[in-house]
Amino acid sequence: MNLIDNHHEAGKTQQLPAWLWYLLLALIAFVLVAAQLDCAQDLSLTGPGPGLTVDEPFNVGQGVFLVRAIHVYGLGIFAPESLREIFEHPNYLPDHPPLGRLLIGISHEVISLFAGDEGRPFVVTYGRYASAFCFACLVFVVGWFTSVRCGHPGGVVAAAALICMPRLFGHAHLAALETATVLFYTMAVLSVVHFWNTERPPGAKRACLTGLLLGLALLTKIQAVLIPIPVILWALWKWRQKAILPLLCWGGVGVLIFFAGWPWLWFDPVDRISEYLGRTTERAALYVLYFGTKYADRDLPWHYPWVMLLTTIPVGLLMLAFIGSWKSSCSVSDKQQHRPQGDMLLLLSFLWPLVLFSLPGITVYDGVRLFLMVFPLAAIFIGQGAATVIDWVHRRFPSRLATATIALLLLTQFYPTIAYAPCWLSDYSLLIGGLKGADAAGMEVTYWGDSITADMLQKVIDEVPENSIVQLAPILHPAWLQTLQETPELKRKGIQLIPFESERPVSEYVLYFQRNPYLPQMLQAPQSDAWTVITEVTRQDVPLARLIRLKVPQ
Repeated sequence: MNLIDNHHEAGKTQQLPAWLWYLLLALIAFVLVAAQLDCAQDLSLTGPGPGLTVDEPFNVGQGVFLVRAIHVYGLGIFAPESLREIFEHPNYLPDHPPLGRLLIGISHEVISLFAGDEGRPFVVTYGRYASAFCFACLVFVVGWFTSVRCGHPGGVVAAAALICMPRLFGHAHLAALETATVLFYTMAVLSVVHFWNTERPPGAKRACLTGLLLGLALLTKIQAVLIPIPVILWALWKWRQKAILPLLCWGGVGVLIFFAGWPWLWFDPVDRISEYLGRTTERAALYVLYFGTKYADRDLPWHYPWVMLLTTIPVGLLMLAFIGSWKSSCSVSDKQQHRPQGDMLLLLSFLWPLVLFSLPGITVYDGVRLFLMVFPLAAIFIGQGAATVIDWVHRRFPSRLATATIALLLLTQFYPTIAYAPCWLSDYSLLIGGLKGADAAGMEVTYWGDSITADMLQKVIDEVPENSIVQLAPILHPAWLQTLQETPELKRKGIQLIPFESERPVSEYVLYFQRNPYLPQMLQAPQSDAWTVITEVTRQDVPLARLIRLKVPQ
């Protein structure tokens, strides 16, 4: 895409180098995330953040296991026997590649050096700093890449847009694999878009270097296997048979890095790769509430990923994304069709995950979590759209007005990030009427346990008498319950958490988050004569989590 001349001129007069601006934005992003990470009164250095989510105990526990094993073995870690002892240990869980969890483990151990762990096996809050760091890196990468394509103002808007996307921003607060996956997925895609956007096919060296990032993406989560399809189609379209050698170098290095970085595969490669790739088809179905109907994850309508994407990006940013993607489409049509440029690969990489998750029988659940990697690509289109709008306004009005217009727009789009804190995973845009409109339409208002926030847990501690039993629902995995039970203040007060059984409640206190497909009928209703609300977490008057007292005789 042609660069806008006046943006280049503006860039030359910047007091700071462009990369320093994006480093500053990355630092701001890290500080904003790090300010709200605490999930259970774990750390005084950070404020209350999202509650413990279902997957975090696995990720932090596995990350700590890997880091401590490496520390114990030292240089002996490079011996195959040592690696076999670690990756075939009964405590090792091979459901995901190790890179994301290794980063979480490093984060946990670093914070533990300063804060201690009070004798607990691990502290989830400590592992969350890994996602905060990955998110800061993502802000830098997206901002720098967009500035190269459409100028400095567009790059700043693209980087800032990531902070203004509540769902993406919310995941940056969790010790989960999504943010690391998004970072390495985005870097792998953008490296090809940037370094392969030449008239002649890339040489073996360039293809191999970009393949390193593909390998790192593959080492985070299985979503990275989606990266090659658009790249292969685009490269073959662009260079025909001349693309085969660089594709082989790129893919070969990626697979080599993946295999070398996951020793669990070494000791039975064929069976274990088959096990890894087939694991998502063998697990039990998950259920999703979508427009008032309960669906199994394989049975959701084809439009689920498109609707979720469109209703979770703020409307103003969505408009800029449409302008930016339209600009890219026009740029593609202006070029020779047998020589597609980087814009085409960017569009294909953005659309392909959404198309895949629209296909019948493909599992999709948990809102936008499984295709979260398209959000940074959308941010690039947002930056391109902002550059187009700035240029249009600049040609007709004073340049300060153009800057003020985009700055005001960004400030308005930042509001949901503030309003939903720390329940960012419950965000819906004005396109569906916000969270209140989404709830009225029968959409999921929360799904992962994050709405039982640190503040909510503190209210439970304040309201429930000592040595009481609190029933918890829904229990999506026993490890989540066990980790919540390790909350220091709950243990000190002798409060015991047990699964809720609606037929035989053993306590008058029930704590639950509002994932309706997994809740007993009596807890799905907004009000009931069977219980009274003691305290609750709400956004836009929609309950996300509640502590209630049952009225039935005990």
